[in-house]
Amino acid sequence: MKCSEKENASSYFALEEGKVKMKVCLKFHLYSSYPPCGDATIFPISKHNSHNILSEDVGTPVPDNSTPVIEKQAHIIRSNNFDAPHDKTETETLEPSPKKMKLSEDTNRTGAKCVEGAQIDPKRDGLEYHTVSVLRTKPGRGDRTLSLSCSDKILKWNQIGMQGSLLSIILSEPVTLSSVIIGSECFNLESCKRAFFTRYPDNNKHLEIHNYTQAEFVDQRHVDKVPCPDSSLFVAGSQSFREAYVAGLRQGWSKKKLDNPKSWSSVCQTKLA
Repeated sequence: MKCSEKENASSYFALEEGKVKMKVCLKFHLYSSYPPCGDATIFPISKHNSHNILSEDVGTPVPDNSTPVIEKQAHIIRSNNFDAPHDKTETETLEPSPKKMKLSEDTNRTGAKCVEGAQIDPKRDGLEYHTVSVLRTKPGRGDRTLSLSCSDKILKWNQIGMQGSLLSIILSEPVTLSSVIIGSECFNLESCKRAFFTRYPDNNKHLEIHNYTQAEFVDQRHVDKVPCPDSSLFVAGSQSFREAYVAGLRQGWSKKKLDNPKSWSSVCQTKLA
């Protein structure tokens, strides 16, 4: 956190009984250009929120179901029936039956997988594809990870704070979020509430959730964009060094040689432990 010229660290922090306490005026807000992976992205797709929604499972747009299937079929039939009387307009629709209306209902899907031992996804058609309120691991196209989904991490932060084990030694209180802002039209308030606090047994720690789409994030998720697998690390100081990675591995090392400590990142959990 950077202080202005007229402010210093004492404006935000105070020492109490040998630990650092943040003042109540200090708030933390999380912005995400897309709903966090996992439970927050699982919700019914209806004519109100199905436009241009991305499916995490396949990375392609979910079909727009804003017009029921039976209505589209009825429009095609009327367009090709030249002998039909013309006392009805083209925009008039047939009344769909409840059974056929179910064809237009689906679930926005997540690629996050249920953790081992938890209730699994039934993967049935429509609204019964996913199981909600369960812990999931992060989605990915490579090796399966043990890291929990972003929805599960925010749930944990909301209960015990996001300061981590190191800062918890010097902080007197947990650091929690005041609000989460989702900058995407792919948004469902009830699913975010469920993902972030209501699914926890002791759900008295609520946080504000906002949907803001007026400002577009330039590098937001898009079907035409693929994340680059390359990354780099630069450590400054008296013993500064650089490292390059490809898909999370040290550049020049294959998966077959991961048992060699030289192939490990300098900031991996094994070396930092």
